[in-house]
Amino acid sequence: MSNILGFIYTQVRKVSARINASRRRNDVLQLFAQANPTCHIEPSGINEVAVGKYVAIASGVNLDKVSISDFSYISNGSTINNVHIGKFCSIGPRVQIGLASHPSRIFVSTYPAFYSERNTGCPLVFRANKIFDDAVPPTFIANDVWIGANVIIPGGIKIGTGAIVAAGAVVVKDVPPYAVVGGNPAKIIRYRFSEEQIKSLLDSEWWDWPIEKLRLKADDFSDITKFVYGE
Repeated sequence: MSNILGFIYTQVRKVSARINASRRRNDVLQLFAQANPTCHIEPSGINEVAVGKYVAIASGVNLDKVSISDFSYISNGSTINNVHIGKFCSIGPRVQIGLASHPSRIFVSTYPAFYSERNTGCPLVFRANKIFDDAVPPTFIANDVWIGANVIIPGGIKIGTGAIVAAGAVVVKDVPPYAVVGGNPAKIIRYRFSEEQIKSLLDSEWWDWPIEKLRLKADDFSDITKFVYGE
């Protein structure tokens, strides 16, 4: 009987701990939403997150050490770590950005217990110190970037302004402005516009225009020729 009671007590404590943790997360999320009234923020995990105006974060998103600039959104189920996201970015569902690395050369095993004294994935470790830096390097996503569903971007990558990353791509190197990339590993498929048009777009820095100007020029955004040449 005592064993059964002990088991029940342990399970109750575990459930209680989960409930309390959930309440704390909800409290943090509520305060975060109140501090950013122009944003739309659904139930998500956030830690050390800064947002601009009119940002949308869908449900089931996990953000750690992330800054999100004005008008960008992140779709459901995405996990983003140590990333700066520019303005007007569209992040699709189930995207993973900012992944830690494991040693792949010289080391016999890639398992963290052999190179770090602490790792959440290892209940038991075999070292008293860390001998491989597995910290996630910062990733930079510029303005007006569209990242499709199920994209994987490891830490330390730069995605240029206006770039498109096709769904399911695995990005292993920097992406130039206005390039369309796809595949595993991701490669440039094409550029969205001519060199002259890309230069004009970058020089315009339209993502920094005030809202009034964006409203006034909204029709021009449907035609690159009209936007660049005024035709």
